[in-house]
Amino acid sequence: MWSFVRIGGAAALLALLATHRADSQAPPTFNRDVAPIIWRRCTECHRPGGAGPFALVTYDDVAKRAPFVGEVVMRRYMPPWPPSSDIAKFKGDRRMPEAEIATLLDWIEAGRPEGRAEDRLNVPTWPDGWTMGEPDLVLEMSEEFDVPAEGSDVFRNFVLPIPVSQTRFVRGFEFRPGNPGLVHHARMLLDTSGVARKRDEHESGPGFSEGMALGEAFDPDGHWIGWTPGKQPSLRDTDLAWRIEPGSDLVLELHMLPTGRPEVIRSSLGLYFSDEEPKQTPFILRLGRNDIDIPAGSSNYVIEDSYQTPVHIDVLSVYAHAHFLGRTVEGWAIEPNGTKRDLLEIDDWSFDWQDEYRYREPVSLPKGTRLFMRFSYDNSSENPRNPNRPPSRVTYGWKTEEEMGDLWFQVLARNEADRGLLARDFLHKERMAQIVGLAKQLEVNPQDLSKQKDLAYLNLQAGRLSDAVRVFEGVIEQDPSSVFSWHNLGLALNLQDEVIRARAAYQAALDLDPDHAPSMSNLAVLFANEGQSGEAEALLRRAIQAQPKYVEAYGNLGAILVSGGRIEEAFEVYRRAVGIDPSYGPVQFNLAGLYRQAGRIDVARDHYRAAAASGYERAAELARKALEQMRTETAR
Repeated sequence: MWSFVRIGGAAALLALLATHRADSQAPPTFNRDVAPIIWRRCTECHRPGGAGPFALVTYDDVAKRAPFVGEVVMRRYMPPWPPSSDIAKFKGDRRMPEAEIATLLDWIEAGRPEGRAEDRLNVPTWPDGWTMGEPDLVLEMSEEFDVPAEGSDVFRNFVLPIPVSQTRFVRGFEFRPGNPGLVHHARMLLDTSGVARKRDEHESGPGFSEGMALGEAFDPDGHWIGWTPGKQPSLRDTDLAWRIEPGSDLVLELHMLPTGRPEVIRSSLGLYFSDEEPKQTPFILRLGRNDIDIPAGSSNYVIEDSYQTPVHIDVLSVYAHAHFLGRTVEGWAIEPNGTKRDLLEIDDWSFDWQDEYRYREPVSLPKGTRLFMRFSYDNSSENPRNPNRPPSRVTYGWKTEEEMGDLWFQVLARNEADRGLLARDFLHKERMAQIVGLAKQLEVNPQDLSKQKDLAYLNLQAGRLSDAVRVFEGVIEQDPSSVFSWHNLGLALNLQDEVIRARAAYQAALDLDPDHAPSMSNLAVLFANEGQSGEAEALLRRAIQAQPKYVEAYGNLGAILVSGGRIEEAFEVYRRAVGIDPSYGPVQFNLAGLYRQAGRIDVARDHYRAAAASGYERAAELARKALEQMRTETAR
């Protein structure tokens, strides 16, 4: 991953630096002046066992590479810090101050004197192995995975059980690829359903190849947990820690690149816990285009996107992602009064240096502010990073030979109600962006079955039911063994009131996987609607037994119990569901109704508020109406 652009030789470099030292001053020495700079700015990576390709610790280490070090420092290629210094102020800024650069260059110009022995300082120590010290918990792939020497990019999911006996809160993580030259990027998701384990068991070899579906794996609590080249580990404030529940699995998604020879990989993840429960839950906003289509030879292809926030937000951090054709990155905001707030600018994008940048102070943006992004790409032969010789057309996609353009903002809303409104509003924008992008990708490769499944599912989520049915039927024609497709075809048909066809689709999913809890739960709803409550209850209890944390099954079972007058049993089922997932709005709303009927108004109000703040639009709307009605009743 390490590459340096050589600009001229040492003689040319020194000619440029002849004015740095004042003749009246003694030249700097390594022991007194240069060593502290090198150790502070370089040695964390450039040391034995570090990420750098060579060590910069001793005098001999630095002196023999001095012209090269001076060159990359003067050109600000090192220490790596892509953001422009004139835009936002970030924590952990790695840029070397001008005075330190001048000292280093003066030392090179003076002939690299070592200096007096009595000026030599003790070499600092750095953590051995883990950058932030020993983690509280280390998760590791159970065995090595073989990556072939040749072929296209390899995408693989590995299930790492999380051995905790109580709820834990994570304030930091460090990913160790194990074989970093193989990894394009890594993403970590949580799975509380057990579905990932089943997929792993059903596929030979470590891990499984098919992506997660149905929302079983998710990003934890408004955090993007991932790794790209250049991303540095860091600890967050305890107020922003994310939650891990007992029985959860971490799903490690690895995107790997064949190197021309057989390789193996065994990655690990260190977690750092907080003893304090977080007080705030952030949210991730993504700006970007999924319909990228860069013509061969285009030297300035530009994508743009924007989003107007419906609530006040505080922006905590920003993260940009593109591949090898990326050239520039810009992100900014325009407040309702016209004030512009610069949020990120990278003038020379490098795939080797992708990091999440945290603002020193949160950027406060009022309701109605519009966020903007603009990326440019160079697909010409003049781009030294262009992997295609000669240049060829490049479209959107996760593979190395494809391109991406994402700008992610981690934000905080002022309260849970505002966060719920933000989530609902942004979800519509994100779904439509994904649909447009998938349509473009299928235009390029119509036979991509995985993309067809994704497009059908997104159409279903967006309420485009006839499109969802059409695409799912096409997928099933090609892959009749897809439980995912049969289940979601049933859901789309069900929402169109085609009950008979929906039942047949759910049953087809269960014929393929008798333990598929979502199909059992949805089929039970059809039974209940036809008055077959006994059959429905039995099917829901089977679903819960197969997938004990499938909260939708609890919600449906509770509704059946209420309809049968079994209120105490319904209370217990709903309380169990809330314990599994407090953000599940439909159960919060139904539980609130039971408490309200029982005269426990304060408890009911708390559950209505939780439903109103959830990302479930219908439940949130009904909860807000109920809260308003309760306020009116109280005022009388």
